[in-house]
Parts: sequence; C-alpha cells; structure tokens
Amino acid sequence: MAAVRASSSKSYFALLDLPERFAIDPAELERRYREKSRHWHPDRFSRAPVSERAQVLQRATELNEAYRTLRSDGKRAEYVLRLHGVDVRDESNKPALDPAFLGEILELREELADARVEEDVARLQAIKSRIDAERQQIGTQLAAGFARLEQQDPTALAELTKLCFVQRYYQRFADDIAEHEEAQAGATAVL
Repeated sequence: MAAVRASSSKSYFALLDLPERFAIDPAELERRYREKSRHWHPDRFSRAPVSERAQVLQRATELNEAYRTLRSDGKRAEYVLRLHGVDVRDESNKPALDPAFLGEILELREELADARVEEDVARLQAIKSRIDAERQQIGTQLAAGFARLEQQDPTALAELTKLCFVQRYYQRFADDIAEHEEAQAGATAVL
C-alpha cells in the first residue's frame, strides 16, 4: 500500500484526473470515480496503521464529495465559479436579478403551492415540465458561458454568476416538486 497524504488540497477535478472545466464527459467521470473509489476504499487498508486508515477515509470522503459535485451540472457550475474566485453560496455575491424574473418566480411559487394544496396532479406535472424546460435552457446557457470563459471572455464570469443564481431558483422548485412526489408516493404506498 502506498503512503497517503493527510488531506488533499487538490481540486475535485484533479482528484479524479479530469481537466478543470465545466464541460466533462459523464461516462469518463463515472469511470474515473469507480477506479479511484476501488483504489481508496477503506476496506483495502483495514490492516494499515490507524493514522493511515484515517487518511484513506478522508481521501474516500473527498472522492465522494468530488463525484457528487461534478456529476451535477448546477453544482459543477458553482464549483468552477469558486475556482474562479466567485462563491455563489455567499449571498453577498448575488448580482441584481431582473425584477420581472423575480416576479415570475413569485407567481410560479404561488402556482405550485396552490397545485399542491388542491392536489392537482395535472397542474403539478405542467409546472414540473416548465421547470425542467427552464433548467435545460439554463444548462445550455451555462455550457456556452463556460466555453466563453475558457476563451477569456471578460463578460462571461458575471453572466455565469447571474445564471448560477437563476439556476438555483429553478433547482429549488425541482427539489420541492420531487419532495412532494415522494411524499405522495409514500402516502399512496401506505394506503
């Protein structure tokens, strides 16, 4: 067994031997994750000294976090922005968003709440379809924006930051809808 460093200071991309960019091949990400996971699986180090086992567990945890982040377009976008010095988790970095967009979000939030209360499955499905379409469009815009960022376009970083915040609104909708669907499926299964 090779010696293990205490904690990785590598980027998530470096941990998985991938180029540091938004556009990645999902199959390659999966392959590299599986390969690294097998190598750094804590069971392979069960007879190693306690300090080495702790380092291996830390490395396995980092690999899992890297994989979870990089396989999600939204999380990967936010991570790449962090690598460029913009942390969208910090609300102080939130750019001014179009008031018309924010109004649409409020209306959509109310529409979703009404559909849930009324248990209007068709309306919920229509909202879900709309959210999915918006998220797909944002994904396309993110890919184009990151391609421009790689070409050193000075306007790309600000536009990507705004897109990531917009994307987060739609992700919350998608999460809320998925949670509601799971609760409904659970309630149906109990009956």
